[in-house]
This record gives sequence, C-alpha cells and structure tokens, in this order.
Amino acid sequence: MISQQAPLKGLQTALERADAQTVDTERLREQVHTALEEAGVETPTRPASAKLTHDQTDLLVDLLEGFASRREILEWEQELVIQTVGQLEDSWFTRVASDAPTVSALLGEPWGEVDGIRPDLALEVRRGIVAKDLLPAFHAAHEVARWSAVERVDHLADDPDQEDMEPIEPRDQEYPLMRPAFGEIAGQQEAALGQLLEGFESPEQLLAWALQVVGASYAEIERETITQPYFELPIRRRLVADEPTEEDMFIRESWAAEYLLPAFNRAADALADRTTEVTAGQQYRGESGDGSIT
Repeated sequence: MISQQAPLKGLQTALERADAQTVDTERLREQVHTALEEAGVETPTRPASAKLTHDQTDLLVDLLEGFASRREILEWEQELVIQTVGQLEDSWFTRVASDAPTVSALLGEPWGEVDGIRPDLALEVRRGIVAKDLLPAFHAAHEVARWSAVERVDHLADDPDQEDMEPIEPRDQEYPLMRPAFGEIAGQQEAALGQLLEGFESPEQLLAWALQVVGASYAEIERETITQPYFELPIRRRLVADEPTEEDMFIRESWAAEYLLPAFNRAADALADRTTEVTAGQQYRGESGDGSIT
C-alpha cells in the first residue's frame, strides 16, 4: 500500500518562476491511446494489462484537466479505486476530497477557506498529484495484476484451424482489467455513491441503501459506520431531505469521502487476487477454489 501526502506546500515559490501553461487534455488523451495501440505487436498478447493502462490513462488525463464540482472529484475517485485495485492508502481519498487547497486546485476555483488560486498553481498541483500519487499507485496496480493477466496468442499462430481467431481489442472490453468481478463491484460502488449524493426519500430507503453498501464494499465498511447515518439524527436529516441545501450536499459529499471511498478502496484491494479474467463477449461462470470467486 502507498502512503502519500497531497503535494501542496512549497509550490508557491517555485511557481513564481514558472510560466503559466494550458494543456490540451483531449489531444494528450488521444496521443497516449494511439501510442499504446501502435507499440509492440499489432494486437496485444496480454490485453488485460493493455486495458488497465488505457483506463488509467483516462483517469490521469481527467485529473490534469480538473473537475467542475466536488461531486465529480468523488466520482473520479471511485473509478480510481478500481483502476488502482486498492493500492492507494484509504486516507488518500479522504484527504484529496476534503483538503481545501487540494480541492480548490482540482476545481480551479475558490473552495472552503481558499479564496482563490492561480491557474498555473492549480495545474502544477494537479501535475504533482499525478507524479507523486497516481503514477506510483498505477505502478503498484500493474504489479498486482501483471502475472495473472492471461497471455492470448492464438490469433498469432500459423495454424489453419485458428485462422478465424479474432484478436482482442483492449479498449473494447467491458470489464475493468477484463475481470467481471471488478465490473460488478465497480457498478455497485458507482450506484451506492450516486444514491448517497442524491439523498433518500425515507429512512427505510436509507436502511436499504446501507445493505447495498455492505455488498459494494465486500463488507469492508465497519458495522458501526454503516448504521451511523440512521442512528445519528443530524446526519439522517441531511441524507433524507426533499430539497437539499448546500450544507446538506456538503455533508453527503464529506460522508462519502470519509467513509464510503476508503471502504471501497479496501474492497478493491481484497478482491485483487481473487478474480478471473474473461473477454467482453465470453460467458462467465465463477467456480469455487483457489484464485476464483464464488
């Protein structure tokens, strides 16, 4: 696991001497994807690794581009949980979505007690997070996944019986890391996060959501934590509101940053070594036993 601190302090002086730059993120995104597709053999022999790199590229460029709201930051963090297979420290997700200077840099505008931030400083902070936090975490994710990535070379064989074998296109694959279990948990986590941020119609709906979170976190969320929003009435009132105020939304987002995302991160870490790889069109059947899920 990687422990990182948000790269904020000490940047101001260095940036006094730096020229402000803008980044064409979409051009950068396509350049990286194209370079990955053109490198090596015509089609990847370990498409799961290539799929992971492509997906990580999108998250990296998204961060460089910045976000329009704190909610977008949280949604990006949830995707990051999956694409780093839980290799960042739990506290990282809370810190990045709660520390005012960091959030301000990610949004490129005032937030919390930060009255304003220069565009060049905001960009440099985002670059620093990529260099100090994301790249090491992506590296760690590849270390976890690399040897379990299936080598697929049938389409390269000079065998008349295999002439119809189609190469696997990594970017066309449905599941993160080409593993259905990660696709399943990613969908569950996305839904649970979205429901929390949208709020609930009734206490009963809140309780039903709590059970969803247990599943989406593979029971990595603490028992006391999952019941807290119901039993603590001030929190419950913030989550069950017909017309949420800005304060209500702040509490919901803060609860997600403090409790939900760290639990999701632990779930991805726990799941990393117990998943089976398939192609997007291949029927999946989990089997009991070592290295699979039931």
